[in-house]
Amino acid sequence: MEEIVKDFHKYLLEQKCKDFAVFNVKIDGQNVNCILVSLPTTLENKKLADKIMVEFGIENFPEGYAKGEWIVYDFGNIILNSFIPSIREKFNLEKLWQKEKIENIIKEVTYPKKKIVKVKDKEIKSKA
Repeated sequence: MEEIVKDFHKYLLEQKCKDFAVFNVKIDGQNVNCILVSLPTTLENKKLADKIMVEFGIENFPEGYAKGEWIVYDFGNIILNSFIPSIREKFNLEKLWQKEKIENIIKEVTYPKKKIVKVKDKEIKSKA
């Protein structure tokens, strides 16, 4: 699981996401890695959603797409939350989940030049 989160981190950095944080929380009795990222505007957040939908073959718009302030993607064992900064600050999930934060999962990570990882039958491709 840690490797998939690291690959998501790399992919999201390539998409210009900021303030990456990972939390291991229990949802419906299962441990799930919740990833939080920020983008400066609703337009950029929607552009990320459009790109993820195309690259991962997602047919339905993710939760929150209409407003673009907080968009949620459910990949099964990973849930990605993409915020604009004011909404992320308002809901402050970091404080709510502070005990579940996974520290140093992405510290000093080295990535291969090209990597493809499957998440819920969808591929994450990192650029070379």
